[in-house]
Amino acid sequence: MSINFVHKNVKMPGALKAYIEKHLGGIERIAGGIIDAEVIVNEEKLDFKVEISLKTRLDSFYAQTRDKMLKQAVRNTLATLKNQAKKSKEKIKEAKKRPGAKEFFQRPPGPRAGEKGEETGPAASGGILVSDNYSRKPLTVEEAVFYLGESRENGYMFVNSETNRVAGVFRNSRGGITLIEPDW
Repeated sequence: MSINFVHKNVKMPGALKAYIEKHLGGIERIAGGIIDAEVIVNEEKLDFKVEISLKTRLDSFYAQTRDKMLKQAVRNTLATLKNQAKKSKEKIKEAKKRPGAKEFFQRPPGPRAGEKGEETGPAASGGILVSDNYSRKPLTVEEAVFYLGESRENGYMFVNSETNRVAGVFRNSRGGITLIEPDW
């Protein structure tokens, strides 16, 4: 699990980082392996603002809390994420109980989206390969390109923080990056 800590106008004591890491480990047991986590702590006027975004293999989670006490803001944010993870797990359990769901939830033995290798299963016959490479939190184009570079996939969906529109960055056939942003 990769955790990126960002703090603005406040010092992050090591004990608080350890506390967050411990609780993210608990969330990881509920939601599955955490691929990427970002913790942003900011002091604004008289409040502390804590934002945590997580990306797992099956889902992404985001929570934000403000409080006068830093540790309480962290606790509330982690509790929100834990509840989101539990609800997501329950939805998946319920979906697996439906008729025909067993085939849907079984991944083909071939590579996932963005992985190199010989394709088998539905993707080899023109089927759809499901990807979870997106961000719920608004990002700049530069940040999206960075996340695309960090992943092994060919595309990354995000909300452009400058235009407030859904956008995507993709690796094109010439080795460059293409930005797609509808003008709706």
